[in-house]
Amino acid sequence: MFIPIYKIHTDLCHEKEGIILSKEAENLHNQREWLLNALAMDAYNSSSNSLKSLVNFLFGEMVAKIGLKVKSPNRGKQALKTVLINLWLSNLLGMPVRYSRDKNAYSHNRKYGKLYFKYHTLLPVIDALLALEYIEEKKGRSFYENKKRGHQTRIWPAVLLIELFIDHQLITPNFIQKPEPEELIIKKDKNKKLVGYREDKNTKQMRTDLECYNEFAKKHYITVILKSKNLITNHFLINLFRDYITNRIGLKEVVYNNEDRNIKIPSQEILKLYTKGFRRESTIQIINDNIHNTDTTQTQPTITQEFSPKSAMDERLQRIYFYSKNRLIDFLVLLNRKLGRGKKNDESLTKPFFMKELGIEHLQFTLNQEYLYRVFNRNSFQTGGRAYGSLHQNLPKDMRPCIQINGEKTIELDYSAYHILMLYHMEGIDYQHDPHLECGGKKLRSIFKKVGLIAINAKNKKKAMGAIYKKLTGEEFLLLKVDKPLLWLIKKFEAAHKPILKYLFSGIGLTLQNTDSKIMNNILLNLMDKEILGLSVYDSVIVAEQHRDYLYGLMMDEYEKELGYKPKIG
Repeated sequence: MFIPIYKIHTDLCHEKEGIILSKEAENLHNQREWLLNALAMDAYNSSSNSLKSLVNFLFGEMVAKIGLKVKSPNRGKQALKTVLINLWLSNLLGMPVRYSRDKNAYSHNRKYGKLYFKYHTLLPVIDALLALEYIEEKKGRSFYENKKRGHQTRIWPAVLLIELFIDHQLITPNFIQKPEPEELIIKKDKNKKLVGYREDKNTKQMRTDLECYNEFAKKHYITVILKSKNLITNHFLINLFRDYITNRIGLKEVVYNNEDRNIKIPSQEILKLYTKGFRRESTIQIINDNIHNTDTTQTQPTITQEFSPKSAMDERLQRIYFYSKNRLIDFLVLLNRKLGRGKKNDESLTKPFFMKELGIEHLQFTLNQEYLYRVFNRNSFQTGGRAYGSLHQNLPKDMRPCIQINGEKTIELDYSAYHILMLYHMEGIDYQHDPHLECGGKKLRSIFKKVGLIAINAKNKKKAMGAIYKKLTGEEFLLLKVDKPLLWLIKKFEAAHKPILKYLFSGIGLTLQNTDSKIMNNILLNLMDKEILGLSVYDSVIVAEQHRDYLYGLMMDEYEKELGYKPKIG
């Protein structure tokens, strides 16, 4: 047996009787915070022979030892496969997996049934793993048992299952596939719960359009290339790691900028490094010496020291996590374990720093999940409808210029002041000004841009004021040297836009999204007819640079067809 060199195995200790869970991990698993911050059970698949072998072994044991009975053994094995992948991710991320034991949670319209997530198949498989002591569990509770807070049941792999992952050499995430969504047209009610709908000509056409686009996108090679001067955050790195281990992205190339190790490491070489065997004792020694050193006479680096720019990082940790053979992934694993449970607005997650401060000159990764689905809201096909799902949509805005399509640099064009101009055009007014500049000049433009977005989407002024207060914090509020700044902002915005006053604070945003989703759908289909891939980011489109002029003309035409006026395009 060999132990993979992911640092997740700091959870394990090697004793005479074998591998056991460390005391630190045992204590962690009993903490409420650790249990609450859980991964949702998600749909995955795999064609890995190693995983298939593990599934067959465990399923046979379930039948032989506890008499597992499911209606379809094949579906039972598929459910087991999905559960095992979730538990593998749980092990690597150091987080439990949450799932519902409420039968009603599995009774949605079949359009929304995730892959093999059937109540009478999934739960017997999980219960069998528990009975055989392959997993540990913390029972959930319903809101009826505790009116203040209910939560789903949590599970995580026991040492016995981790050993089986190791035995079957399930080391790198390349054995995981995230299936495309089974339903491309999704409808939600006012509480954002999935609802069924009757198929008609319109839904069939929307689904056909998306199927054609998704198949077209698969034919293209989409990469992101980051350089040393790119600003990143720890939050971005954690998301990068999680997308990597679920095979949503692929690491293509890493170039380090240290003096004598400026070495390109292609993804194939990275995979080889991670499938090499290492003696358990030496691995544990590295762990003991470099991560969990309990010698109190030595100064241990703090989280800030470990994960802030290189100048503040402990020199020994730099050597271990950046300059070893597996430096990048090792670092991301540890980063996720230390900061992955933090709040999104924590400074340790959001403070930007340059890529070069990680010792990286060049990082290239592929986007493996570039398919779209549309979501409609408020139980109506007239509200919402924007397309979601592609990974490029989650990239920070200042990182989107780093996208390449088939090796070509890209350009992004967006509709300026999209929804505000829509409202004027709906009123038959050809508005030509900058709507944010009109409210308070250049100094306050960025503030009123946020106010405008909230004014269009909020259902009333009270909710708008709360949203504005939450959105404008710190330095931005210091610019407002006025009494009652929230009310002042709203009154200034209303005064500048009296012709569309009736639409403000009415929750019209989702109706406008329905209009812009139709425009975007037509743009993507027209580009596809010209064999051009367009990447949608709601109010903007990314294409290869050579297609800029064609995209510009297309965006102008499609907007004018829908609203009768010409838009502003940035």
